[in-house]
Amino acid sequence: MIALVWMFDVRPDMTHDFERFYGADGDWTALSRRSRSFLGSSFLKDIASSSRYLLVEYWGEMVVYEKHVASFEKAIEALQRERDRFVLRMDAVGVFNALDTPDRKGPTWSRRGG
Repeated sequence: MIALVWMFDVRPDMTHDFERFYGADGDWTALSRRSRSFLGSSFLKDIASSSRYLLVEYWGEMVVYEKHVASFEKAIEALQRERDRFVLRMDAVGVFNALDTPDRKGPTWSRRGG
């Protein structure tokens, strides 16, 4: 399992829209759920800076994530344009091997049954 991590600085007046966009029921997550390799995500808001967020997405393996990106290229580009309305800055923190992960159930994981 891999974890892709991004950090966002969001326009202060757009945090609610940004949270809805990337949240469990948001457009970004809905597109990711279309891939069976998407295992879920963690969406974190900085306590010290109310407009800074981390997004951690969990995928079965990198090659399948890359296939997802290629398969949904147009939809991802459209969502990225929408995201740009909210975001002042976005940094790719990195791709990590996910270690000692919890069972794939609960609010941080995809709502796919199983």
